[in-house]
Amino acid sequence: MIKILLIVGFIFIGFSIAMFVVDFLPVDFFQNQSDSTYLKIVPTETSSFSWSHYRVHALVLGLVLLGIAKYMGGV
Repeated sequence: MIKILLIVGFIFIGFSIAMFVVDFLPVDFFQNQSDSTYLKIVPTETSSFSWSHYRVHALVLGLVLLGIAKYMGGV
């Protein structure tokens, strides 16, 4: 049980960190262009589902799961 909490916690933290990093990458990251255009994740429609809306939630959930695993004696 503790190992599952640790694994899921790290997955949520890794996902949220990756989503935050994507906001700071330029659009043409692998091409040499003179002007840097940066990709910003913004919702296209208010009714559509997007994982980018839940980055902070995923980070908090991952930290809570790691805290619970540590409290149970896993770390």
